[in-house]
Amino acid sequence: MTTVLGIHCGHESSCSVVRDGRLLSAVQQERVTHRKYDGQEFLSDRLPIHEALNLAGTTIDEVDVIVSSFQAAGPSGVGLQRPLFSPAFSAFDPFDPRHHVVSHHLAHAASCVYPSGLAATAVLVSDSAGTTSWDGEDFYEPFADFYARHYADVDRAGRSVLTEMRSVYSFAAGRFTLLDRAFSQPHNQPDVFVQSEAGLYDNVSRYVFRAEHAHGQLMALAGLPPTRAARLTGADLVTEEEPPRLRNGWQLIDGGGGDPVDSADIAAAVQEAFTRLLTHHAQRAVDLAGIPDLCCAGGVFLNLTANSAIAALPGVRDLYVPSCPHDAGISVGAAFLGWARRQPGPVVTRRIRGDFLGRPAEPVTPELAAQYGYAPVPVIPGAASHLTRTAAEIIAGGAVLARFAGRAEFGPRALGNRSLICHPVACTDARAKLNRLKQRQGWRPVAPIVRAEDLDTYFHGPAESPFMNFNFDVRDEYRELLAEALHADGTARVQTVTPDYNPAVHELLTAIAELGLPPILINTSLNGPGQPIIDSAVDVLEFVRHPVVDYLLGDDYLLATPESGPLRVRRPESVVMATFGSGPTARYVLSSQSGSSPVDRQLFLDLCEQDRVLADSGSRLVLDCLSAGLLVEADR
Repeated sequence: MTTVLGIHCGHESSCSVVRDGRLLSAVQQERVTHRKYDGQEFLSDRLPIHEALNLAGTTIDEVDVIVSSFQAAGPSGVGLQRPLFSPAFSAFDPFDPRHHVVSHHLAHAASCVYPSGLAATAVLVSDSAGTTSWDGEDFYEPFADFYARHYADVDRAGRSVLTEMRSVYSFAAGRFTLLDRAFSQPHNQPDVFVQSEAGLYDNVSRYVFRAEHAHGQLMALAGLPPTRAARLTGADLVTEEEPPRLRNGWQLIDGGGGDPVDSADIAAAVQEAFTRLLTHHAQRAVDLAGIPDLCCAGGVFLNLTANSAIAALPGVRDLYVPSCPHDAGISVGAAFLGWARRQPGPVVTRRIRGDFLGRPAEPVTPELAAQYGYAPVPVIPGAASHLTRTAAEIIAGGAVLARFAGRAEFGPRALGNRSLICHPVACTDARAKLNRLKQRQGWRPVAPIVRAEDLDTYFHGPAESPFMNFNFDVRDEYRELLAEALHADGTARVQTVTPDYNPAVHELLTAIAELGLPPILINTSLNGPGQPIIDSAVDVLEFVRHPVVDYLLGDDYLLATPESGPLRVRRPESVVMATFGSGPTARYVLSSQSGSSPVDRQLFLDLCEQDRVLADSGSRLVLDCLSAGLLVEADR
C-alpha cells in the first residue's frame, strides 16, 4: 500500500491524498481560510495538509511519499519574502527523504492523465506561466536537491531563465514524453502584450471588468448580442494561416470599466481567437503524439466554449478535462505522480467522474437551526425516500433550495452538494433570482443538471459532462420550455449526473420526473460575491436567510428559511378530489398516481372553492398536502 500527499504552493493552493491509485481527498486552501483564490507560495501551516490527511483517514506519519510543487520558485530567486518554507512550518520536515518536488507542467499533465483512466493519450497543458528554470526541462527530485539548486549562486553570463507556458506530451506505457514546449517572453507590460491564449484572455478580462479572476465573466459576455458595431474581430487578434500567430498592436481600443455589455463585441472577438488557438494546439497535440485521445490541464481549460470546440474536432476521439484543471489541481497530479513513481511498472487507473473530495457537510442540529430562525419541514411518510420526495414536491412548486450535503466539491464549480438549485420551468424568473442572490449581472448564465440517461433527450453535445466543462446546444423542441436554463447564445453549460457518482441528486431528478416535470435542475454555486464556495454550517445558515432562498436541504433534513413565510398549496390536475359518506363521519380524500391520502376537511373545502390555500410552513397541514400530491410553494 502506498499513500502519497500532494501539495501545491502557489495561487489557489491545495492538498490531495492518493492511495494505491485512488484519489481519496482534495482540498483547496480557500475552503479552509474562507478567502477566495487563497494561495500560499511556500510551505506553511496555512496549507490544508491536515484537512486532506484527515479526510483520507491517515496521518503524516503513515504517508509514504510527499510531493510538492512550488509555482513561484525560480533558480537563485528564493528567500527574503519568498522562502521555500516558513520557519514555523510544523506539518513535516521539508528535508524529510520522503519529500520530493515536481515541476508545474508535469504535475498539470499528471492531474488530467491519471484521473482519465487512459492507458495512452496525448496531453496538452496551457497556462499563463509554469515553472521557471535554466534548462526548461521537467523534473521530479528530492526536496534537498531542489533546495540546493534554487539557493545556489549561478554564473548568469549569456544565460536566461525559461518559463513554460504550453507543453505537449504523449503518455504511453506509464511514461510521459515531452514532445514540444513553448516558453514565455520577458516583457515589461505583460498585462498588455499578448503571447499566449492564456495571456490574451487574462489581459482582456482584466481590462473589461477592471478586476482579476474575471475570465468566467468574459466567457459569458462573449455569448451576448453586441450592442454596437464590432471594434475587433478574431482575425484582428490571431492570423488565419497555419499555424496561427497571436497579433499585437490592436490594444488601443476604447472600452472597459463601464457597463460590460458595451464590450460584448470585444469579448466575442477574444473568444473566437482564443478558441481558434486552443483548437489548433489540441489538434497539434494529438498529431504529435499519434494518439486520438486527449487530456488537457491548465487554467484555460475552464473555458467551456473552447473545450466544446476541441471535443468536436474530427481528430479527437476522447477528450478528458478534470474537475479542477487550473492550478488547484496541481496537488492531485503531484500525488498521482508520487504514487506512480513507486510502482514497478505501468499503472492502471479508473476514470474519475466524481469531484466530491472535500469535507463532509457539517451537521445542522435542530438547536442550531432554531437559533437562526429555521423551521423543520415535515416529510412525506411511506415514500421510498421521504426527504427526496418532499424536496422534489417543493421544487416542483417553484421554490429555490440551497443544498448543503455530502462531501464538498474540490474544483471551482458546484456540482450539487454545495449548490443553489431550482427548476427551470416551475420556478418563475429562476435565472434572475439566482443572479440577484449572488449579486452578479443578470446576463450571467446558470447551469442545468440532468441525468446522464436524459442528456440526449434535451441537449446536443459531448457524451457526458460530469464536471460542467462543456457547452451544449438545446434541442429545438425544448428551447422555449428550458429558456431559464439557456444563455443568450442558446447554449447551456450542462452537468450530467449518474447514480454512481451523484446518487442523491440523481434520485432528486428522478423524483421530479415522477411529478411530470422535465428532470432538470438549474444550479449555481452556494456562495456570494467574493466568497469561496461555502463549507461551514454557520456560514450556510447566514447566507441562506436571503429572501430568494426558500429552503435548506441537507443530508437528513429540510428546513424552511426564516424569510420563506407562508406557503401556497396548489392542486395539480392529476390530483382528484373525492368525498365518502356524509356528516361527521365523512372522509375527504385526494388521489394521485402515488396513491390516495385522507386530508383535513377544511383543506378539502378550501381547495374546492379556490384551488389554493395558505399554510404555515411548519404545520401538520403541509405534511398532509405533500402526502396527497399537492404542490407546495413559497408565497412570494
